[in-house]
Amino acid sequence: MPSLSTIPRPTFDPRLTAWGSSRTGARAGRYAVGVLLLAGAYYGAAKLGLKLAYLDGAVTALWPPVGVGIAALVLFGPRFWPGVVLGDLLVADFSTPMGTVMGQTVGNTLEVLVGALLLRRLAGSDVAMNRVRDVFALIAAAAAGTLISACFGTASLRLGDVIGAHETAEVWRTWWLSDFSGALVVTPAILAWAHGWPRRPSRRTLLEGAALLVALVLLAELPSQRDVPYVVFPALIWAALRFGPPGASAAVVIAAALTVWNTAHNAGPFVRASITDSLLSTQLFLSTAALTSLILAALTAERQRADEALHEDVLQRRRAEQQLVGSERATHRLADEQAALRRIATLVASEAAPSAVFERVTTEVGQLLSVPDARVVRYEDTGLGTVVGGWAADPDVEGWPVGASVPLDSDTVIVRVLRTGEAQRVTSYEGVGGELAERLRTIGFGAAVAAPVRVGGRVWGVLVAAGHDPDDLPVGAEDRLSAFAELVAQALANADAYEKLAASRARIVEAGDAERRRLERNLHDGAQQRLVTLAVSLRLVEARLAEGPDAVRPLLADAEQQLADALVELRELARGIHPAVLTDRGLVPAVDALASRCPVPLEVTDVPDERLPSPVEAAAYYIVAEAVTNVAKYADASLVTVALRPDGDRMVVEVADDGVGGADPGSGTGLRGIADRVEALHGRLEISSPVGSGTRLTAEIPLGNGA
Repeated sequence: MPSLSTIPRPTFDPRLTAWGSSRTGARAGRYAVGVLLLAGAYYGAAKLGLKLAYLDGAVTALWPPVGVGIAALVLFGPRFWPGVVLGDLLVADFSTPMGTVMGQTVGNTLEVLVGALLLRRLAGSDVAMNRVRDVFALIAAAAAGTLISACFGTASLRLGDVIGAHETAEVWRTWWLSDFSGALVVTPAILAWAHGWPRRPSRRTLLEGAALLVALVLLAELPSQRDVPYVVFPALIWAALRFGPPGASAAVVIAAALTVWNTAHNAGPFVRASITDSLLSTQLFLSTAALTSLILAALTAERQRADEALHEDVLQRRRAEQQLVGSERATHRLADEQAALRRIATLVASEAAPSAVFERVTTEVGQLLSVPDARVVRYEDTGLGTVVGGWAADPDVEGWPVGASVPLDSDTVIVRVLRTGEAQRVTSYEGVGGELAERLRTIGFGAAVAAPVRVGGRVWGVLVAAGHDPDDLPVGAEDRLSAFAELVAQALANADAYEKLAASRARIVEAGDAERRRLERNLHDGAQQRLVTLAVSLRLVEARLAEGPDAVRPLLADAEQQLADALVELRELARGIHPAVLTDRGLVPAVDALASRCPVPLEVTDVPDERLPSPVEAAAYYIVAEAVTNVAKYADASLVTVALRPDGDRMVVEVADDGVGGADPGSGTGLRGIADRVEALHGRLEISSPVGSGTRLTAEIPLGNGA
């Protein structure tokens, strides 16, 4: 077992230790500052309360430090209670026994701490006095806390012989009402203004507040009239209804300060024959005024919140209804659009003529988008556009008829689509030059959206929807037009494929007829003539058999030669139809045999290592044979290179020469025949033949077609 000295101990970074110490020190510093600030606020409120005291500071009708302490501990937390202790000791009367001072300090501290804890417990830490619940929670908390202070304070005074036994009940009542009034008057003001400080009040609010302040002071300063002691209540109600808890609590503080000040100076409606009666009437007024104003303000705030919640609920319902209506409209619009697309797709699938598709597409687009005009325009190589389909909401409006040429000389939506290859929107043609823009303005079209029609990887044309102003064109019209443009492109692709298929079939029939004629001609001119001559020779042999063997021997030799020549010609003819070496030995020997007979030097660079499917080998062979024949006839080349290589699931055949180039796939039967053969196997043919730089033919044949 290792000794304790050998056990590794965790190491600490001194920088982390210093950082933790600095954070602890900062928290302690902030806490000390908070305690001192609370002590100062408590002390200041106590001094202010003494200014409003009776009998040269001996008795107070209102003790503000209670409200300051409770509000501070509710807002910032009970942990700052030492500030109450310090503030109370600073204002204590040390002319009395020390036990009395300490007893009063303990009672005052417990008063504030218990009141704050109860208020936080009953109403939460975020008390803004804007709920009736908050007001009643404050009443309960203040009553409990001040009850403790009154008991401790009265007991301390009695035990220190500061008061007599006969004064205990009266002192206890005065003490409790004074602290309770301070809690009801000061605490709500601090809490309400801490949570409801007005931000940028309007001028009207400021003027109304000033008028309320003037009215409150004037009513509070009216000459003493015992018949109307609560004449200030209308102003308090005004403050509660118009300014909520912040205004009501502020009005209560002002009214309480004026009332206590006046009573302390033997003025106002609450002056009675004895100081005890004056204190009691004043404290009852303060409690009544505070409770009335605070409850009314809380009710007003709750009603206002309820009204706001109701208003927000109404707005949400309206928004939900609008969204529902919008959703229904969008659903109907989508259903209409899908129905239109299905109708056009059905028309396209039925192999309808492109002109019929153009007419149907423009009609569906115009009616679906509710635009006054829709057109399909084809781009021409001449720099013009041709209208190939159109629809107009008003047939009497003079527009662009089908077959009309459209100049592409302006920055219109048609030209933008041609330039960018993407859907475009134009919101105004004002200030746009050119014949096309001028014509559109004359017709009355000021805005348009358009989507390109792509065929074979290039922009074939454009589908256009025009309106008199931008509001005629709905949002998202570009995407919706693009869907219809794709169907137009599919119709064109179908028509093009149908035309190519028909042309390919015609060429196949033509090629078959030509091949039969070639076979007939070759048989007639070649082998048939040889066989006719052989028949004549055999008849001569028959006629001269009587003369003896020596007489017919030369004739038989001549007949044998003619028969050999006929066999050679038939063999050559058969090789032209399908070479036997391709079937027996494969593609590479067949291409080598082709190279040996080629009048132009032929070099085979790449060849497959294994046999390929028979249709693929046959197609590759005839592609090479036809291409080499074209080179020999037209290219004036000195070298031909042939590459035959499998590439994944395709067979790539490349034939290149260094001839004059300029081969045109659209003219002549040789390249068209190669294209037909490749397309029959679902392959792809590319021809690159720049003038003066030779020709490169690349054919890709799917290997799966030979399976």
